[in-house]
Amino acid sequence: MPTIERIISMDKRYKSFTPIEQMQKRQQVLDTIAEHPEWEIYQVAKYLRTELRLTLPEMSKITQISPQTLQKIEQPDSNPTLQSILKLLNAFGLDLMVKRS
Repeated sequence: MPTIERIISMDKRYKSFTPIEQMQKRQQVLDTIAEHPEWEIYQVAKYLRTELRLTLPEMSKITQISPQTLQKIEQPDSNPTLQSILKLLNAFGLDLMVKRS
């Protein structure tokens, strides 16, 4: 399975990140997600992909979720399975948290 660091530089629309920039950007993205526990899963999925400059096929390779399913997950009216959510989050070292309101 390719690493996220190798895949990030694949999107030709952007200048490639150096390895240090890749690590810094990934940490920045994860920190931002941690600061926003109110975000719904579709917001997290879209933010991860766009901020890390990943195409749907690249994100698919990382998460082992089909590009079509990822595209659906990024929609506000999506209803992804728990398995898909966990695959998405775990690929980036994130966990699903349930808390009492």
